[in-house]
Amino acid sequence: MRVLKQLVLILVIGVLCLSGTLDGQAASKEEQRVLKEYRSLKFGLTVTQIAKIMYGASYKQHLKQTNGATVFKKKANWTQNEKGYRERGYSFYDRSKTLPRLMTLEFHTRKNQTTYFLVQKTLQFSADTNSGLRESTRMLKHVTYIRGDETEAELDELLSGKGLGQVGMRWSLDYTSVQTKRERKEYKYRGQMKIYTFKSSNPKKQIEVMMDFDYQKKQYVMNNYSIHPIKPK
Repeated sequence: MRVLKQLVLILVIGVLCLSGTLDGQAASKEEQRVLKEYRSLKFGLTVTQIAKIMYGASYKQHLKQTNGATVFKKKANWTQNEKGYRERGYSFYDRSKTLPRLMTLEFHTRKNQTTYFLVQKTLQFSADTNSGLRESTRMLKHVTYIRGDETEAELDELLSGKGLGQVGMRWSLDYTSVQTKRERKEYKYRGQMKIYTFKSSNPKKQIEVMMDFDYQKKQYVMNNYSIHPIKPK
C-alpha cells in the first residue's frame, strides 16, 4: 500500500511540474537515448554506481555522506528508517521541449547496514493531456472487446494502426539485492509494468491500460484497465 501511495504522489508531482509537446522524429531519437540510460540503471547498483552512470566524471559533486551512508545531495522525496532498514526516494525532472519526463529512483539498505541499493524506478512521459501523461494515438475499436488478460499482440489486434503506440509510464522493481532468501519467498520482490492511455470510439472517453510483465511467459500481459471521461479544456 505504501508503494502505491508513493506512486500516486509521484504522478501528481510529475503532472504539476512538467509540461510539453512531442515532436515526431526528434522525440523518437531522444526517447531511444532516454530508455537506454533508464535501462542501464540496474537494480542492485549502489547510489554511487547510479551517480556514475547519470553524471559521469562529475558524479562526486552530486553525492554526500549522511549518517554514515552515501546519498544524493539533492533533497529526497521521502526517507524512512524502520526496523533496521533505510529507504530513500528521489525525483529527477527533465523539462525537454520534445520529451518532458520525470524519473524516480528508490533505494533501500539491507538490515542494519548503510549502503543503499536501487530497488525501484519509474519513468513517466508528461504531456498536456487529460491524464497529464503522454497518451497513445491508437484507438480501441470498442471497450467490450477487452477480456482483461490480453498480451501485447492480442491488444494490438483490438487497436487501430500497428503496435500499441506511445507508452505513458514505465514502472519496475526488484528487491533481490536487499532481501534474504526467506524474504523473497514471503514477499513479491520483482515486477515490471507499463501504462498506456488509448482513445475510445466514444470521443468523450479514453481507456487506461496497465500491462504487467509475465516472467514465465516472458511477455507483457494486461493486468487492469479503466475508462475515464475526457475533461473539456
